[in-house]
Amino acid sequence: MMSKSHVSLKTGRSILVFFCLLPLGACSLMDIFTGVKTDYRLTHNKNDEASSDYLQTVLDERLQDKLKTLSKDENNRAREEDYIEESIRADLLKALHAKGYYNAKIKFVKGTQPLSGKYEIEYGPQFRISSIHVSPKEYFQKLDQKHAKTGMILDAESVLTQQDILYQKIQKDRCYFSLDVKNEVYLDQRTHQGRVDFLVDAGKEGHFGATSFTGNGSVKESYLRKLVPWKEGDCFRREKLESYKTALLQGGLFSRAEIILPAAPEKNGNVPVKLDLRERAQRSVSAGLTYYSDEGPGAIFGWEHRNLLGSAEKLKATLNLSALKQSLGLDFDKPYFIRKNQSLSLSAALRRQETDAYDELGMDSGIAISRTFGKHISASTGIDFSVTRIDDKTDDSSNIFGLVSAPQTISYDTRDNKLDPHKGWNLSAAAEPFFDLLGESDPFFKTQFTGSGYLSLGTKADIVLAGKAGVGSIWGADLEGIPATERFYAGGGGSVRGYGYQEVGPQEKGDPTGGLSLVNFSLELRSKFTDTIGGIIFLDGASVTENASPEFNDFALGTGVGFRYYTGFGPIRFDLATPLTQKDNLEQNYQFYISIGQAF
Repeated sequence: MMSKSHVSLKTGRSILVFFCLLPLGACSLMDIFTGVKTDYRLTHNKNDEASSDYLQTVLDERLQDKLKTLSKDENNRAREEDYIEESIRADLLKALHAKGYYNAKIKFVKGTQPLSGKYEIEYGPQFRISSIHVSPKEYFQKLDQKHAKTGMILDAESVLTQQDILYQKIQKDRCYFSLDVKNEVYLDQRTHQGRVDFLVDAGKEGHFGATSFTGNGSVKESYLRKLVPWKEGDCFRREKLESYKTALLQGGLFSRAEIILPAAPEKNGNVPVKLDLRERAQRSVSAGLTYYSDEGPGAIFGWEHRNLLGSAEKLKATLNLSALKQSLGLDFDKPYFIRKNQSLSLSAALRRQETDAYDELGMDSGIAISRTFGKHISASTGIDFSVTRIDDKTDDSSNIFGLVSAPQTISYDTRDNKLDPHKGWNLSAAAEPFFDLLGESDPFFKTQFTGSGYLSLGTKADIVLAGKAGVGSIWGADLEGIPATERFYAGGGGSVRGYGYQEVGPQEKGDPTGGLSLVNFSLELRSKFTDTIGGIIFLDGASVTENASPEFNDFALGTGVGFRYYTGFGPIRFDLATPLTQKDNLEQNYQFYISIGQAF
């Protein structure tokens, strides 16, 4: 006797891991944030440790999700516990089916304490694939024999992977307007095997027809057409429609982008595409506050126009105010400059700084062209000009510099999120020659290499190991021949936490002189306890020297702990740090920082 069932289980894994920042020894996530203690266990299969580990992960995940809504009312607690335990039993049974245990049985035995017990599992036989069929038969040759083949375990993930590969291969060779691939599994209880049928429903083929827009408002249609990833007459591909829709929404100009298609291709095979758009407000203001114990309070105000000339040109004004630094900047960006993957940037700024190393009053302007190469690589070239009066406190000199520089950068960025990355890399290299038109400094050449990496220690990204390292050098002139503002410094919230601003490195009469080389690094272990609460522990280090060749010794080290409050626009961070080395002549032996976004 054969029974029919559909395999549509979605699989996912994450490990509930956390660390405690309190000096109290071992602690529990639920103890800290909810006061809820649990003790649930399940029967492991010694012959299939991988599936047992998967079930344990499912149990941990479901508990983490469901206990968030557990009532504090004791009158409702017992009923809610029963519901949680039964729903988890159902989830575990689905997970067993996904691993091929279609005859598995689960009995829950309550424990003597609240929220405790054991899921006693009878695994039964693990089903295997007896045969695979594709209807219509002409598509059978497109199966990938690495996935879901005869004799393999009837694993849901393998079947779904094979189904997706089949869809992609069929769609690749044809221009189907509609294509559906699904699976049906027939179980044979006598042999403990299953037959897998893939059913392909392919409609008519079509080609892209005319593209039209409604609701684009102040956004020029000519700009929208530049973004279209197909040409009229191209083979119809639904993934291109989704890619275009995503690009429109991520561009920030529209709050809605709905694709409207006909029920079927026209008689000539054309598929007209209509985009129904809803324009967002193109002007916005922003404000933010920071507090660094070494720099004092700060405020950031911004105004932005995201569609200045009708083709997504962005104009942004930013005012930064703090006890040490004040600046007013204006930035203009034009996308699709001359070519699709290229943009033009113009900038101008007025700035003022009063630090222990120098006082600065200056203005900057610059122009740059940036280009992307594929999804992850970008490069830029430009020219900057600045006129700055610098009062160097280490030698009591005052000079006006007229610096012209040509910054060149290249970067490789695979981060999944710019404000709060959980995985990926961000690597960059920069080189910049400087010339002083007023003759107050010697020509010099500045290079910097930086990199950061992020590793999620669980698929839900509850734990992230983050690291950053950098090295920089200035060549062509001695320390006195380089403006104080262009030298390397370290220490502070964006560098080595625990030290005051610019406290790390060479000093003269107690004032920082800066250096010709810099080596720095940071390590963070980040944990997200709930959807909005997280914590970190970190170690920062840096070495600043008067030699152009970087030195990888005599590091200033700082360590500390931090608290994160996660919002829709990124985490708000609170860090407390203390120096570990080079403690002599420090103004204080701890620092704390409050700002928006991760440290790196």
